[in-house]
Amino acid sequence: MQKITCKCDCSFDVEYEKTIDLDVQTAVKEKIKNGSFLSFVCPSCGSKVNIELETEFVWKSKKTTLLFVPEKKRMECLAFCAGAVRIDAENNKKIKTEFLKKGQTPVIGYPELADRIAVLDADLDPEIVEAVKFFLLDNGKNIKGKHIQILFEKLVGDTIEFHLHGLREKEVAVMRVPLSLYRSVETDHKKGKQKEVFKALWLGPYLSYKNIHAEGDDNESAV
Repeated sequence: MQKITCKCDCSFDVEYEKTIDLDVQTAVKEKIKNGSFLSFVCPSCGSKVNIELETEFVWKSKKTTLLFVPEKKRMECLAFCAGAVRIDAENNKKIKTEFLKKGQTPVIGYPELADRIAVLDADLDPEIVEAVKFFLLDNGKNIKGKHIQILFEKLVGDTIEFHLHGLREKEVAVMRVPLSLYRSVETDHKKGKQKEVFKALWLGPYLSYKNIHAEGDDNESAV
């Protein structure tokens, strides 16, 4: 059980599992993708309460274990992934922190969680998808200085659909690209091309195009 608080100040308990096996609880995948995972109704005012709670997703059939990290812990998670060392100011000693367990891959914030689940469920390689996102943004027009977030939505036939947030206020742009682009990037990766890009996609165990293409970076590549 987990106690949460609504904006009306009503606190109530909700069922919450810290570890979920996606091969067993298959319905959870759709809940994540449609936004109903960790969404509750306040018993007092009837409002929908969406929360982010650290959750481990074990998905053996995809050979992956994800750790869903709440957005509010982004900087803490990134610091850990980058190998930052915390020092106790009083005795000048290192503070041992284990933000992630061995074998866990972090996804930070609900949009990244839904994105990664959808990518894996479509039998695509997350590393290749993140590379495609980077190339699309790196070659994009009219995005200079804008805070753009690109998210994988779905694979339909031979077309990949991405959703872009930030091009226009309160609007979501839909970008459809051929699966052949994904295959081309995949082939380049297998041939050892674009090594710097693929290396830069990773910050320790954290995989994201954001490690190269920071939002609002005036569309300048970091590699």
